[in-house]
Amino acid sequence: FAAVTIIVLSIFMLSSGRRFMDAWIREYQPDREEWWNRLFERIGNAIGNYVAGALLQATIAGVTSYIMLLILGIDFALPLAVIVFLLDLIPLVGATLGAIIVGIVTLFSDFPVDTIVWAVFAIVYQQVENNIIQPRIQARAVQLDPLIVLVSVLFGSALAGVLGALLAIPVAAALQITYREYRAQKRQAPSVIRPGPEPSPAAP
Repeated sequence: FAAVTIIVLSIFMLSSGRRFMDAWIREYQPDREEWWNRLFERIGNAIGNYVAGALLQATIAGVTSYIMLLILGIDFALPLAVIVFLLDLIPLVGATLGAIIVGIVTLFSDFPVDTIVWAVFAIVYQQVENNIIQPRIQARAVQLDPLIVLVSVLFGSALAGVLGALLAIPVAAALQITYREYRAQKRQAPSVIRPGPEPSPAAP
């Protein structure tokens, strides 16, 4: 029921959100209206790029897991790789959950060799994903420094768990874009020239 409610509300927000923003933006002067439109457009592009980056990251996880499962000769390699792909979309804990599910399946294969090999692969890959793949992909997607990507995810997860980790990178990108647009607006604003003191009359 909660999932259906979220989906319905998301559809309404996506269909009506722009109209509400336009009505709010029109309350400002034309120059500020243009600034708000540019700001929202850049933030929307950043969030869209973040989603595309997350899908690319999950695809890499699914493909590499599928290759490893084929090498180990695990049954149902493709469905298990799809599970890894879907769970990898969840920050922090998703990759671990996917690795645990696949690890349980390996118990019924060539135990303990397959289980040990899969555990080593999962641990190494998660370290590579968390410290190299995700920061690099999201840095290119949302134009953030890889260090900021990593730090924002760590702070977000510490403050609000999985939800904080999920929202950390879009929020960091939105804050960076807002700051840059504000600085650009300040530089473009005409400087106010204060009148100097009246010249003293010339002595006779």
